[in-house]
Amino acid sequence: MTAALLLAANTQARVITPTKEQVWWGYFNESDFETADYTIGTGSAMTLMAGIYIPANHTNLGNATIQGVRVYIDGGVTSSLSNLKIWISKKLPNKLDEADYKQSTLGSLSAGINDYKLTTPYQVNNEGFYIGYSVKSTTGYFIRCGGTDAPNSFFVGNPDAGMSWSDLNGQGLGKLAFQILVEGGNFPSNCVTAEDFGQHMVLQGEETSVPITITNYGQNTIGTISYTIATEGGSTTPEETVSVGSLALNGTKTINIPFASDAETRKYQKTFNITKVDGKNNTASENSATGFLITMKEKYAVTPVIEEFTGTWCGWCPRGTVGMEKIHETYGDQVVQIAAHSGDVMAISAYSSVINTYAGGFPSSITDRRYEADPSFASLKNVLTTAFNRAAPASIDLYAEWDNTTKTKVVFTATTRFAYNENDGQYGIAYILVEDGLTGTGSNWAQTNYYSGQSVGGDMAWWCSAGSSVTGIEFNHVAVAGWSVQNGVNNSVNPIIDSNTEQTHTYTGSISGNSLVQDKTKLKAVALLIDRTNGTIVNAAQTAIEDYGTGISTVSSKEDTPEARYSLDGRKLQTPQKGINIIRMSDGTTRKVLIK
Repeated sequence: MTAALLLAANTQARVITPTKEQVWWGYFNESDFETADYTIGTGSAMTLMAGIYIPANHTNLGNATIQGVRVYIDGGVTSSLSNLKIWISKKLPNKLDEADYKQSTLGSLSAGINDYKLTTPYQVNNEGFYIGYSVKSTTGYFIRCGGTDAPNSFFVGNPDAGMSWSDLNGQGLGKLAFQILVEGGNFPSNCVTAEDFGQHMVLQGEETSVPITITNYGQNTIGTISYTIATEGGSTTPEETVSVGSLALNGTKTINIPFASDAETRKYQKTFNITKVDGKNNTASENSATGFLITMKEKYAVTPVIEEFTGTWCGWCPRGTVGMEKIHETYGDQVVQIAAHSGDVMAISAYSSVINTYAGGFPSSITDRRYEADPSFASLKNVLTTAFNRAAPASIDLYAEWDNTTKTKVVFTATTRFAYNENDGQYGIAYILVEDGLTGTGSNWAQTNYYSGQSVGGDMAWWCSAGSSVTGIEFNHVAVAGWSVQNGVNNSVNPIIDSNTEQTHTYTGSISGNSLVQDKTKLKAVALLIDRTNGTIVNAAQTAIEDYGTGISTVSSKEDTPEARYSLDGRKLQTPQKGINIIRMSDGTTRKVLIK
């Protein structure tokens, strides 16, 4: 449709029941409705446009006709909304009048579902197009969304008011609560696919739950799937059936599937096959997903890593400051804490890629680059419970020493031990320096504080009594230098992994000219063991930095046998091991020795 149309329809808000040739379709679906607990806006009264994009030659919608739209409305704002319009356009319009199709709707809006039939059905003809609605509000936040993020599922803007369009995929807000009534589309029955599920660990003789994300592309809401698990070069498990609740068309859900360990302690490729949907053969052409399962001979203790994303310009970030301090009071050095600043005087370029990849806003946090959480104490503590209990395929120990008396370079020595064997391991070690007690004068060091004057109380009481801009703050856990922070240093872990052999890597990082470092006695050295296949942190270690020449000795393995020898994690060693050994001498003294 090339000409712009403005049509008025006498369509009171109501629910339209599809005919047998029709189906309600959307990135957002009935399964997402219970989690559609976000509303967004600009913080002031205005008109906003929201919509989704349907790519050209869409598998389900390419030859379909759009007969209507469904808008989900938050019950708390219905009385403030008016002047709802439906629009369709080949490109995002610079203003509403430029849309290819516009339709005004009459009648009040109801909480929940509001269905409107198009006065003129829209022929898709395998072309790409945007479709959505425009609504006026007297309140600040009124566009409803939820579920999990998905490409093409959420655009918002108000070109009429000079506000450009924004693609909100990847912002953690989910999808726009919006659907279209489709007639003549291609919607098979009993069609479910699964996403590849990455790498997971399990202790020998046990089983683990692997989260697998599935999507229902069939037109009917489903309740169960049946599956098998095949091992590369091995057997296939008997068919099992699992409930998926109530999964509607285009609905996505993550389900936990038990995977049993293998006999050998190594990595195996696994294929998850969806064989049936509600007891009938799965018609999806892509009905399987792959991943890897590592069977380990022992379970190493985990040192979780919290990366908090913050900035002095961020008025809500004091919540993260308080949360991180309470975590340190509770767990001490059992947890590595890194405050990654962005857009302020403490920001470092070494952390920019990690912030761009993992920051879900400010403040926010991610633990082990797996578990996102608000950086409040309660949320962080909850995530740490999961992190401490996960299985780690390796341990890492760290020794750090200044390379000279001027303390301009740090020599990191990391020792890794793996609990399985592999010929093509993809791991890297990242090195970071964090500092406590950073402080400064002037506006660049002032913390913006939106809690000022509020009555939140509790942990935030001090900030509620403070001003809107707080000076004299000491910032802790600040990342002041880093090397290969996102993926680890190349060749820092040998890809040939032997569970009986320790690996040692030494790296020298320079802080010459780093003006952010204020007090070298308050620095900590951190090493992160990173799984390069998915970017997650496997394990971590942190330590103080020893003075030059006073800590570690380098000797050959032919040195006289000491009275007792231990690894850094306290295991007594019968023979010298490559890496750092703690030696108790016959005179009662101890020293750390690097065996090459």
